[in-house]
Amino acid sequence: MLFRIALLYSLAAALAACSTLMMDPLEQLRNANKQNLARVSPGMTRMEVESVMGNARAGGKLPEVLFGRVQYLEAKNPMREEAAKGAEGDYLVLFYYTDVKKLDDRITDEELTPVVFRDGKVAGIGYAFLASRAPKYRGYAPTP
Repeated sequence: MLFRIALLYSLAAALAACSTLMMDPLEQLRNANKQNLARVSPGMTRMEVESVMGNARAGGKLPEVLFGRVQYLEAKNPMREEAAKGAEGDYLVLFYYTDVKKLDDRITDEELTPVVFRDGKVAGIGYAFLASRAPKYRGYAPTP
């Protein structure tokens, strides 16, 4: 009986250790980005944000066969950056890959979360904040 219990615990530990090996690398990146974005707050510098978010990359090296499909998609931190003009001045926006809306081997804007900087510090996070300040994003509402 004791042997069976020890065997079950060992099996459970082995499965837990292997579970991240079976997880899509892009899903791991999205999950990490969501957790890390929760630690980003207004007033942080770009260096602080990049330290929290890291510079991880996922996918894209060789075609990966995942769940019966070939995947060439590559994601990185940040996924992209751009300047945005607003009524109050210029903003720098870093976009991080956090969601998947459709498995189509593309990463679209609605799958990214913006971190908005003004004068070198985080001013806000998310499209609601960005759209309220930069005309380019007015009316942009990613689907939930």
